[in-house]
Amino acid sequence: MLDTHDFEQMRQLAGHEVQASDGEKIGYVDLVFRDDDTDQPEWLGIWDGLPDSKPRRLVPVRDVQVEQEVVRLPWPADVVRDAPSYEPAHNIALGRDHVVEVDAETERRAYEHYGIEPLTARAEPVEVVTFRIWRIQSF
Repeated sequence: MLDTHDFEQMRQLAGHEVQASDGEKIGYVDLVFRDDDTDQPEWLGIWDGLPDSKPRRLVPVRDVQVEQEVVRLPWPADVVRDAPSYEPAHNIALGRDHVVEVDAETERRAYEHYGIEPLTARAEPVEVVTFRIWRIQSF
């Protein structure tokens, strides 16, 4: 199962075919999303491989298996096709370590859609204050 793989192992799945539990081919692994708190893989991004065609869908990594280079999901195709989507940045390349974020509301809807709980407990939102220090050099 994929939930035992680390991020580097999961990145190797970029471009692999994805099949639903009903045997239907639904696309390819596009991206792997890590949890901000644990740095562990939590979501797969699934894409049909055709530019500007269908939305890219989120799939949890738990209970997903890899058999003979094919990623097999424990959900039927219609469930995956109705899952919340994400949009990657333009010119993103498979297997690269670009940052693509899934907002908290989309992630919440995805958990609800699949009927599962987050892998880790979420902390309450924390206000972040950023300070900039300017260093002036005199000559």
